Formats: sequence, C-alpha cells, structure tokens
Amino acid sequence: MARLVVLMGGHSMERDVSFVTGRRVAHALERLEHEVHTLDIEETTTQRLIELAPEAAFVCLHGPGGEDGTVQALLETLGIPYTGSGPLSSIRCLDKDYAKRAMQAAGIPTPPMRTFLRRAMNEMGAAAALEPAAEYLGYPLAVKPAREGSSFGLSRVEEPEALIEAVYEAFGYDAKILLERWVTGAEISVPILEPVGEEPEVLGLVEIRPREGAYNFEAKYTPGATDFAIPAEIPVEAAKRVEEIALNTYQILGCSGFARVDTILESETPWILDVKTIPGFTETSTLPLAAEAAGISFERLVEAILEAAFTGRSPG
Repeated sequence: MARLVVLMGGHSMERDVSFVTGRRVAHALERLEHEVHTLDIEETTTQRLIELAPEAAFVCLHGPGGEDGTVQALLETLGIPYTGSGPLSSIRCLDKDYAKRAMQAAGIPTPPMRTFLRRAMNEMGAAAALEPAAEYLGYPLAVKPAREGSSFGLSRVEEPEALIEAVYEAFGYDAKILLERWVTGAEISVPILEPVGEEPEVLGLVEIRPREGAYNFEAKYTPGATDFAIPAEIPVEAAKRVEEIALNTYQILGCSGFARVDTILESETPWILDVKTIPGFTETSTLPLAAEAAGISFERLVEAILEAAFTGRSPG
C-alpha cells in the first residue's frame, strides 16, 4: 500500500472533466488498497503536498496547468514521483504549434497549418496575413486555440467571410491560434500504454462515431452521444499504419507512461491531429474503453500507470 495524492480540478476549461477523471481514478486506487488523498489545484497546493508527503502523485489534470509541464516541474522540485510524461514532453504536446512542428520535422503526417499570435495581430498587423494563410491551406479549414483540448474554441470555416469571426472565437481561449487544413475521414483515437520495463503499446484503435454532428465536448462526455467501434473498422493494412505512426509520434514527442494520439484516416493517410499526455478516464473516454476491450480492467490500467511513476524517467 502506498500513500498517494490524486491531483485534479485546476483552472482550465476542462476542470469539470478533470474532477470526473480524478474521482474515478481515486476510487480505483482505493479499491487497490492505497491510502488516497485528492487535491484540487489552488494557491495552497505546494504546502499541502509538502504536508502530505505522498509517495507518488497521480496527475488527472487536463489542459493548461496540468498538461503543460507546470505541475510536473513542481512535483520534480518536491521530489514526488508522478504519472505520465515529463515537463518537456508535456509542453510539446499541449501546444499544438510545437507538437506539429516536431512532427513535421520528423516526417509525421499532420495537417498543414499556420500559426497566429494575438500579440502579432496587435503590434505587427498580422491580421493581413490571415487571407494568404487561408488561401494556402484551402477551404474548409479549422481554426483552433493552440493550447486547449476538448474542441474548445474550434471552428470549421467554409468560406472567407466566416474566417475573422472564427479567429476571434479562438483568441477567446488562447493567445496563440492555428489555422489548419481540414481533413475528412475516419476519426481514430489511439490510446497508448507503456508498462514498466516494456515498450509502449497500442491498446486498440477506437473509431469514433458521433451520432449527431462533430465530436465536440458534448459528444465526448455525454453517455450515448457517440458510438465507438473497438477495434476500428478499417482495413488491416491501414490499422497497422495508424498504429505505427501513432507510436512514432509518441516517441518523437518524448511521451512516457501513457498517452492518446488523435488521428483522422483520410484515404490511406493517417493524419495526426494532436497528442494528449493526460487523456480522460471518464466512462466515455477512449483510453479506458480500449483497455477494457483488451481485457484490462480499470483497476489494472490505473495500477500499470502508477507502477510506471515509480520508475526512473527520461528528461522528457
């Protein structure tokens, strides 16, 4: 039995989802007979961690503050082992601009994009570059915040007249945004687990089929709003290609412990959209769904992730 702290909540747009994830993980750890303390992120977090002196932290924070290396760096400063990827990988993966540049440099297929900063818009008149960027990418295109998850601030833009409104919508969530070529095809979630002493493995390909419209926040977290095919109903060779590219992406971005790679299979090309270093553990989240389909109970999944926290980690 270990004394553990589950970190959840925080200040991101995904705060409520983080509580659902954290409570579910905490209950699983209690069933595994650990001493579990739950902790919402606030000003007294550091002092509480010092007082609790946990043997490890299970990080269940989503979005900025939880997946951007902030809490990971704090835990390393306090000498507390923790689950998931390190600060450098967390920074890379949360910021889609950084992640996609690393993927492009490594030859990983990711939709072409252009980056815009609010500061450049204000100080350098970068708004004048929006139209050339959109023309290069082609319509339809996606406009999205660089550092948000769960589709917050994401717009599909069909024509030039709708571009400015989508840009301001995205800037409402982040000071950095992306314009990205819209790709269409089977939406495949690739949950990855890296057990202690083993190579990372794909738990199973999850094909996502929203019953209505896009796979947005409501579709992700409302039971019954989305159907899942596990394994994904795609050709065998395509499935092998998706797995190979997802695992390469996981390693290129320096992930560890576990992660989820989000892809769109367009014809024969698996386009990598982004990587979540702390994916959800809710009833409708694809990581636990894939684990269950692979014969891994929720408790065993949580235990495997916790075990990896007690081992040494790479600088990522």
